[in-house]
Amino acid sequence: MDLAELRMRILRRVYLSKLIGREAELARRPDWVQASTGSPARFDIMLEGLKRAPGGPAAAGDAMRHMLGSMWGIYRSLQSVDGNPAAPKTRMPSAELAELEAFAHSVRVDDTGYARLSGTLVFEGKAVLHRNAIVLTMEMDKRRIDTSPSRESFVAVHETYHNLGDAANQIAGWLRKRGYSAQAGHPLMGLALYPPLAQQAGLGWRGMNGLLITPRFGPRVRLAAVFTSVENLPVDPDKARQHLWIEKYCALCRRCASECPPQAILDPPREHDSGLVSCVDAEACFPYFFDYYGCSICIRVCPFQEREYSALKRSFDKRNNRIAR
Repeated sequence: MDLAELRMRILRRVYLSKLIGREAELARRPDWVQASTGSPARFDIMLEGLKRAPGGPAAAGDAMRHMLGSMWGIYRSLQSVDGNPAAPKTRMPSAELAELEAFAHSVRVDDTGYARLSGTLVFEGKAVLHRNAIVLTMEMDKRRIDTSPSRESFVAVHETYHNLGDAANQIAGWLRKRGYSAQAGHPLMGLALYPPLAQQAGLGWRGMNGLLITPRFGPRVRLAAVFTSVENLPVDPDKARQHLWIEKYCALCRRCASECPPQAILDPPREHDSGLVSCVDAEACFPYFFDYYGCSICIRVCPFQEREYSALKRSFDKRNNRIAR
């Protein structure tokens, strides 16, 4: 047995025996936020990848190190909920919220937003501790993402998963030390659907590829959340509307869909009775995704990660004004 196969066997055993079982145990807790009718099933990328040949791109040394780090981070996020205070605080003073945001930036989170989690966004068969969500973004390294699909871009993606997972756990720990209850939602194999949650938090808008398009980095980010007992987070349902134009821009652009090698991006997206939208055919995407270093072509070619958000908005508005005349 070579080193790559040994690593994959360790990953498979840890993931299946520890993490999936713990998720199932937490989902049985009656006071948690349960999935509801219309909740999506999580496409389990880790599990599907572990079914495939151990010598694939996932066996790359640096990527494997970060994947194992993410597995530990997921384990910490699931186990640490038992260390929450029995009677957690529910109101956070504005000064302490400012301290929280400063701490998040100190652990390399790029942007924070706030939203209320609905059961529809909780994955089928999963559960989350609280509805109050602190949503987090972290940029992926542009130089390496621009090489996708490549080993470099693959490592960059998993490095960000690892680092953002650590940040989410640290933020959850920061909250617990101050008397609040918290659960870190890891960016890899999370318990809830992050892009619409981040959209609600005003951090951007869902692109045609299903990824969140952010003003600072386009789709070149990973998302995580910390679910907390804090009831007075500054949730602003109207904040997201400033990014609504992205959806119309994507409908005109379609570059991610046209350059997707397996043609996995749905055009138009598939709408569900729950109000959620499927943008990618996972069955078409995953084989190419697995064989070609996690692909990321739809991120690389997106105009929002190449040009400034404000410049794209100006050109879009000018076009609309010409059409309106």
